[in-house]
Amino acid sequence: MSRNMNNDKSGDNMNRGRRRLLVGGAAGLLAPGMASASAATPSANAASTATLPDLSFLRDTPVCNAERLRDFMKAEGLQALVVSRPANVFYLTNHWPQLDRMGFDGSGIAIFTLDAKRPIALVMHAFLYYYTHTPESRFTDRLIFTYTQPNDPAAASGDAEPAAQPARTMRVADEAKVTERDRHRNAMFALARPPSADASWALKKAVAELRLDGATIGIDDPALDAALKLRGFIGSVRPAENVIRRARLSKSPAEIKLMRFAAQANVDAAMAAALRARALGTSRRLRAEFYAEAARRGNIGHFMVISGASTEALDQPLVDGTSVSIDCVSTCRFYHGDFGRTIFIGEPPPEVVRIAKGVATAWQEIREQLKPGMRFADIPRIGRATMTRLGVDAPVSFTPHSVGLFHTDHPQPSLVAPRGPDALVLEENMILSVDCPVFLAGLGGTIHLEDLMLIRQGGAEAIHSVPPPVIVV
Repeated sequence: MSRNMNNDKSGDNMNRGRRRLLVGGAAGLLAPGMASASAATPSANAASTATLPDLSFLRDTPVCNAERLRDFMKAEGLQALVVSRPANVFYLTNHWPQLDRMGFDGSGIAIFTLDAKRPIALVMHAFLYYYTHTPESRFTDRLIFTYTQPNDPAAASGDAEPAAQPARTMRVADEAKVTERDRHRNAMFALARPPSADASWALKKAVAELRLDGATIGIDDPALDAALKLRGFIGSVRPAENVIRRARLSKSPAEIKLMRFAAQANVDAAMAAALRARALGTSRRLRAEFYAEAARRGNIGHFMVISGASTEALDQPLVDGTSVSIDCVSTCRFYHGDFGRTIFIGEPPPEVVRIAKGVATAWQEIREQLKPGMRFADIPRIGRATMTRLGVDAPVSFTPHSVGLFHTDHPQPSLVAPRGPDALVLEENMILSVDCPVFLAGLGGTIHLEDLMLIRQGGAEAIHSVPPPVIVV
């Protein structure tokens, strides 16, 4: 027994020695260095003491860059936006409709006008406004149009609005024990318009009160066109999803604050999981560890690509002597962190090390050249030119994308707007990612590298701490 134990210890010592040699040898190749599990494993209670971000500022600080959005609306000839997709409703109102998170489409509708003197309007189910929105909001300058359902369903098919069921609120068990939150909830609810029979009737009233009858309105969902016309709207309706996405390219101060929260927690969670990759042993356990670490820091895991696969149904062993790429995405109050790295499980083949070095050098050279006015299309050319100069023949996408309320938050090509992201340019206060995965099979592992960059007037800065490009475990 003692001979077997000695052999086991000898093998462990040999493996640790090989990893130390790998760290020392490859650190000179992979600027700015490598992270090692033996040197950087977090303490057992580090995650449990992680500080959750303070999001209270969202109760009265708009995330929307209203002036910028109105500039794009004016350029498109739009007098108002009417939106129901949750990300757009949140952008305009700081509220993500709860029912949409439960499988109901279009439960919240936001209206934003070109005229800055007219208030933002929000159409919501009465109880959900009372129960979910009022506690998170201190905005008193909004028009809230609530709805329930008809008292008599048979009367709903007529041209006149039927009587609506009254709004439901919580009964009070003991007035002496009512909390400040409940008093705030009641005060906010008192500001709302009386309930309509359904969302389309509430929308009609909102359009009328904002004096938008006959206006040119931009929408983000075709169902809104039908709802407007059902209640007699006579103006013009146009698709406008990309108008809002165009405005969202440059982040407001509140959005940048949220992105810092999201990005840093995402990086910390990814690194904590990656440094335990060898002990975890499989891709499914690695992904679960990332999601758990993200949650401990106040983020919600969105997806994690491991060695080119993002499905939670696949479970693959993390094999010694290979490299494993990770692409980690989690959100803080719906804003996305996005971070990619390469994990060396022991000592990978020399070609993997050589290509990883090339990708790290290319990304560093791209980072140094990012600035407002640069075209998206120029970014992959810089990366490919660096790889060619280094003599590294490996297919890497170097794909730029804006990050925010979506992982890919820039305007999208469509049948009515076929221009793709290559036509975009970098703007001040944009949050940019450049995906650097190596698309090469049979290499002995996978490679990836990705950070989030905040574009500033003089260049770009990482919006989170920047770990080394390779983690050795």
